Amino acid sequence: MSLADRQNQCGDTRISSVEASHIAELIRIGDETNLSPWTAQNYLDEMKNKDAVLRRLVAEDNSTIGFVVGRFVIGGDIEPARDAEIYNIAVTVSEQRKGCGQRLFDSFLAVCQEKDVGNVWLEVRESNNKAIGFYEKNGFVRVQTRPSFYDNPREHALLMKLILKKHRA
Repeated sequence: MSLADRQNQCGDTRISSVEASHIAELIRIGDETNLSPWTAQNYLDEMKNKDAVLRRLVAEDNSTIGFVVGRFVIGGDIEPARDAEIYNIAVTVSEQRKGCGQRLFDSFLAVCQEKDVGNVWLEVRESNNKAIGFYEKNGFVRVQTRPSFYDNPREHALLMKLILKKHRA
């Protein structure tokens, strides 16, 4: 099945901004998909950050079926560069493997391109082979391992990077 076919399986969904009234749905999806837990206050704090990107995937009935949370950061040792980090991306279990995660990821990348982002960074549990495969399929490469990064259970993280544009020499 092609990517276009899988994205069509995601149905009549739309990408929308996250508002405070959606936080309970994000927490529910995070719990269902075993994300490292965020509190309602974590999401509220992120919503106040001008560099944050919070998007949700909305079903026809206006329920949230997935979300992505990330942020723009300034990096670069010699020359400042705008990078982005993905903190969480998740799709409710019943909607997985239908292209919905790809749709969320693509919406995040579109914002990154608008903001002239050079690299996108993320950490992922080293045992999360499904997510690692998704990221590698989308061009991420493994940069390093961060020992004992996660709790509950204690686990190493893989730091991964996606290069969106080459820095000028």
